[in-house]
Amino acid sequence: MESKLRFHSNTFKIMLVGDPHCEPNDSTKHERDVIKDYLAFQYAAVEREKPDLVVLMGDNATGNNAEELRKTLLRITKPYADTKTPFAFILGNHDLQVGVTELSEQYEIYKTLPGCMLTADHTAAGDYNLLVYKEKEETPALHLLFVYSGSSAEKAAYGYYDNVKPAQNRWIKDTCANANERSGPVPSVLFQHMPVQEEFSLLEETSCLSMLTDGVYGQNEQNGRFFRLKKSTKGYMGEAPCPAAYNSGEFQAIKETESIFAVFFGHDHMNDFIGMHDGILMGQCKLSSFNAYGDGLMQGVRILEFEEDAPFTMRTRMLYYRDLFGDECRSISGSLKTMRDRTSVKLETTLKVLGVLGAISLPLITVKLLHRK
Repeated sequence: MESKLRFHSNTFKIMLVGDPHCEPNDSTKHERDVIKDYLAFQYAAVEREKPDLVVLMGDNATGNNAEELRKTLLRITKPYADTKTPFAFILGNHDLQVGVTELSEQYEIYKTLPGCMLTADHTAAGDYNLLVYKEKEETPALHLLFVYSGSSAEKAAYGYYDNVKPAQNRWIKDTCANANERSGPVPSVLFQHMPVQEEFSLLEETSCLSMLTDGVYGQNEQNGRFFRLKKSTKGYMGEAPCPAAYNSGEFQAIKETESIFAVFFGHDHMNDFIGMHDGILMGQCKLSSFNAYGDGLMQGVRILEFEEDAPFTMRTRMLYYRDLFGDECRSISGSLKTMRDRTSVKLETTLKVLGVLGAISLPLITVKLLHRK
């Protein structure tokens, strides 16, 4: 496997894997089915897409100790190792909450995994970058930044989730400036787990009645508000975004680089929408896990495609588990197999509520009729 990432036949393809949420447990049939479905999906997606790089988008794996975590990571990255596909990663808000709670210790474990592209010069905050070189030149044609967006907020006044720190914002700007100084403007893409607050610019606030169709209920700091996608925003939203409550100015730092033109997030399991705000494309990557909440068989990976001779352009699309396997699944059963989006989930819930109300109302009607006799 070449140590450098490089364009081939004018193209470079990245596969984003959102929220694997993989655990070491495999003592029950369901736990074994969960990992079998995940691995089957990853093998099939890599085989079909043949990406040049895979990116794990955070909330990757847990383990009660370093040995258990490494075992879990080896298992979930085996599809990439077997196909000699390099991978990068970011950590999510759950990765450091169980077992190995030190970021530096986790990074040392990741460095031992076959095909891991984590660089030795990553920052203490967990940020690093990779350059993708032209096919026949030692000149970078694409710049990738991987930013750790933290876990829980350090102060109650800052809300529930952590935020990217000012020092990290400086690193984002400095790293892009260094790349541009060496090779001229290098198109840059940033990846992190939790979205920025500016993602709400891709939505519009609406009424509670929209919950019957395409609306979602705000969470955490947005509790009591309702949102739906703007017409200009493409894709699907099954839940409201959950960014940090405190805005440290990361989006402004991204704009100031003048080279980052796209940012991608994980974290929100049921979202895969994408849209533009202030010249920056923002996109969500849906969860790929069968071990966490979702919406039926809509687990997916996001594909990004770049062309060497077309700087600052990119094509992106989602590939869903259902596209590859239909309704065949070991770990998900019943009506969840037929659900394809949030609307079908709402319909299922409504039917259940109506069924319960019908069961309650029937005896009441009978009693009233008896009283009339």
